[in-house]
Amino acid sequence: MTRLHRVNTIWRKELTDTLRDRRTLIAMVLVPMALYPAMILGSLQGFELQIARLKREQYRVLVATEPGPHGPAVSTQEAALWLRTAIDTDPTRRPGAETLPAEVLVEKAARGELPAETQPADAARSAEERAREDVRRQPPKYEVEAARDAAEIIAAIQFGQAHAGVLVRGPLPSAADDGASVVVVLTDQTDIRSQIAASGLESILERLGKSLLRQRLKRQALSEAYITPLVVSEQATATPEKVGGSILGQIVPLILIVMTITGAVYPAIDLTAGERERGTLETLMVAPVPTVDLIAGKFVVVALIGMLSAALNLLSIGGTIYLGGLGELLTRGSDVVIPLGALPWVLLLLVPLAVLFSALLLAVCSFARSFKEAQNYVMPVMVAAMIPAIVGILPGTRLDGPMLVMPVTNITILTRDLFTGKFDPAAIVWVTASTTLYAGAAVAVAARLFGQEAVLFADSGSVRTLFQRRFFRPSERPSVAQAFLMLAVTFSLNFFAQQSLLRPLTLPGQPPTPDYFAGVAAIILIVFVALPAGTAAYLKTRLRSTFALGPAPLRGWLAAACFGLSTWILASAWFAWQSQWLPVPAEMTAEFERVQAGLAALPVVLAILYLAVVPAVGEELLFRGYALGGLRSLGAVAAIGLTALAFGLHHHSIFRIVITAGLGVLFGLLVVRFGSVWPAVLAHFMHNGIALLSIRGDGLQPLLERFGYAAGTGAPPGAWTAGAALLAAVGLLLCLPARPPPQSDSSMYRASGSGLS
Repeated sequence: MTRLHRVNTIWRKELTDTLRDRRTLIAMVLVPMALYPAMILGSLQGFELQIARLKREQYRVLVATEPGPHGPAVSTQEAALWLRTAIDTDPTRRPGAETLPAEVLVEKAARGELPAETQPADAARSAEERAREDVRRQPPKYEVEAARDAAEIIAAIQFGQAHAGVLVRGPLPSAADDGASVVVVLTDQTDIRSQIAASGLESILERLGKSLLRQRLKRQALSEAYITPLVVSEQATATPEKVGGSILGQIVPLILIVMTITGAVYPAIDLTAGERERGTLETLMVAPVPTVDLIAGKFVVVALIGMLSAALNLLSIGGTIYLGGLGELLTRGSDVVIPLGALPWVLLLLVPLAVLFSALLLAVCSFARSFKEAQNYVMPVMVAAMIPAIVGILPGTRLDGPMLVMPVTNITILTRDLFTGKFDPAAIVWVTASTTLYAGAAVAVAARLFGQEAVLFADSGSVRTLFQRRFFRPSERPSVAQAFLMLAVTFSLNFFAQQSLLRPLTLPGQPPTPDYFAGVAAIILIVFVALPAGTAAYLKTRLRSTFALGPAPLRGWLAAACFGLSTWILASAWFAWQSQWLPVPAEMTAEFERVQAGLAALPVVLAILYLAVVPAVGEELLFRGYALGGLRSLGAVAAIGLTALAFGLHHHSIFRIVITAGLGVLFGLLVVRFGSVWPAVLAHFMHNGIALLSIRGDGLQPLLERFGYAAGTGAPPGAWTAGAALLAAVGLLLCLPARPPPQSDSSMYRASGSGLS
């Protein structure tokens, strides 16, 4: 029997068993086919009914007066009578005003009888905006009463005794004079009733102001065009297909991500933890079938269920919008056409997305010993998938630069663009290829984990003894799980510590104080040095081998010097090129200039200590020491790549992630080749130190300018860039023939030192 035949037999059998499970059918069929129409249509129609009911209510308005810039205050009773008259004589109170056709409303708006905002809302406006426009077009009923002062109005609104207030400052407006009156509408922006009352009052007062203006112009024998020389209007040009795509683009991408995971969750749990609960896992493992074929068959089932679930959700959403009248409800009768041409491309994108999520879910669920435990494990996966999906649906997010290869985010943006008619073949290729690559890596990890007996046959006691030190066995380095856990913990701690502890040390608009830089150094020492060292000691791992503290050969120091002397120039050149397609926002540029100003006030010795010595030692001990040592069992290439990526992410800036990850690769290469972390520390120190001194007048800046290099003025000169590239190449050549030292402390690197390609 061939491998393809075995995989085909396994997935067909597993699919048949899965479809017999009612939980899978409910999650895959019942939820999308029944829940979405009821949920979407019910919520929107309920919103419409609620708005209609709110507009029919009567709202209490309090009126007060106070002196203004154009005269003394009038009595509150007089102001209340004036407001009642303005409300009763408003043009919208006339019979038939609410049923006027659009053409008549536009003409009346042009003459000032109705505001231009009462024109029919277009499809691009939100439901809240359209509700406000409806209220401005036809204000609700009001009960007007006088108040003593503004404080009484504010208190009444806060305690719910009044919905809105009107404060008249100075004399009442009149067509007989040329003065101006100030009227303030008071509202609680957190209360929908207060907002409706205020919106209606504002529209009434605006129409009254325009009416008084026309009377004054008529008295002066002037035309309305005299004060409105330019009339600006807006006309929507979007086609019905684009309108429908815009609606789908706001709903579908995020739901597509969530439902692809949701549809694959139960099959993934059932085919892993479910096998263990039923006691059939041991039988499967001793069957005359390779583990790779077994996991491949299970993987095909999970991916297929995920794709079917997402496709059914997509069809259900489209049918709800098109057949259920949701499009007309959202666009107030505008033509809506579902962009059917985008559906094949969206369905094509589902394939690598479902493969990626299915592999991740299988890998995670492989650790679970029960169905309940697996449900707890998949929740972080769902949350992790939601974060980049939300980034993708943010307004203004474009599919370019790093977004093209960012997992989940790229598919979210591309799906939205396809629905709105933006068809970019290059972007489709980039997104599909990158997602397929991530999916392949996830499949490889899932297959490797599923084939390990330590994962499949973990006993229940392993959890109870997980944190008890007396059960730990001495080891040379941390495990893969411990390395990943340390990276995750330090990422969060570093971010929150810098945001919360250091913020009081910086004043808005002012350069950071010396205490700020000292705080940064302290956080690095605590989070990146003390925490990993303490954890290693608690886990009984040797500090010398965990952090690769052994000596390095002379060739390693020379390679580190080459990298340290060249990378600061190459990083500057890369950043200048990157700014052409990923420009740094002005706010971040101003923040960087503030930091530079704070650095200039530091003595050069302290600046080198805080920003060169401490980061070089602390970050290298964590990333190239603890993390790299723990990940070495995955292979040299994977360990270097993963620690470099983590190194870039720990700097919390999308503009620096490529530069810092590239540096992480070079520093990791030094540690792997020479079995010691100290060359990486030297290269890191030289990179930071020279970059810092190149912008200081008491450092290297005068010397560099004498040789034609001006730091901070854009890309470095071509000769400098070429020389730096040549020097970095020399460093790489020094690494290639190197062999790990024979000391026992470097045995962890000797096993795979020649496997790097």
